Amino acid sequence: MSTFGFLAPQDLWDARSEMFFSQVLAGVEDEVAPHGHTVVTLAAQSPAEEMAIYRRWAEDGAVRAVVLRDLREGDPRPALLDELGLGYVLLGDVTQRGEEAAVLVDNAAAMRAVLAELRSLGHERIAHLGGPADLLHSRLRRAAFLADVQEAAAGAGLTAEGDYSEESGAAALARLLSRDPRPTAVVCDNDAMAIGALEAAPALGVRVPEQLSIIGWEDSMSCQLHEPPVAVLGHSLRLTGSLVGRALQALVDEPPRRSRILRPVPVILPRGTLGAVRGTLGAARG
Repeated sequence: MSTFGFLAPQDLWDARSEMFFSQVLAGVEDEVAPHGHTVVTLAAQSPAEEMAIYRRWAEDGAVRAVVLRDLREGDPRPALLDELGLGYVLLGDVTQRGEEAAVLVDNAAAMRAVLAELRSLGHERIAHLGGPADLLHSRLRRAAFLADVQEAAAGAGLTAEGDYSEESGAAALARLLSRDPRPTAVVCDNDAMAIGALEAAPALGVRVPEQLSIIGWEDSMSCQLHEPPVAVLGHSLRLTGSLVGRALQALVDEPPRRSRILRPVPVILPRGTLGAVRGTLGAARG
């Protein structure tokens, strides 16, 4: 039987986005536990510590394969894992082509689906609150957002960048609302930033969803339990984890197989932070 490794940056384990990892991890365990496999989870303080953990796992043979996510430009981790002979399943985007085992989503298609839904509700002034620009999936979503806005002739794309924390979501919303005219909807790259923006909105003089719709990217428990519940893309995080677990299982089968699995494109789950356009935001502070 095998042990699989699941690492995440320390700051993400500390934030409400921990819920993302918890649900994905539960799905992984759903798939691998019946086969007698186990999953070890650790929080890495830095990319250097993450790679040191991989070296230790490979040296002592404690882990057969790991989950790899949040690739950056020139990311050294895939080459290191290949060098160590440590298998991995990439949780990434359809544009990340290769022969490695992977569970992939089409971030560009997901962004287009969100924008189409928002426009059907009358939103024309839509903003994108993205994650760190060095993350490939953040760049892909931003590029898809800007291309869609240009194609729709909806003016210059309103964008802001955060670091996946609630604090950065609140700060980014303040910057976006300083624009004239203000956005009527904000699409956020993760749930923690969406919640940060939502909780900052009253102090910024904006009513959600009457004057501003806020959409998160994953369907974390923190969004489901928030009051009001946060509209999100309908990712089934537990299903995502199950697909990752299936790919991990294939890596340790005899003979081993490298599965590349495509997740379906999610649609908006219309909860309490999503509404149709009822007026302008020009007088929101009055």
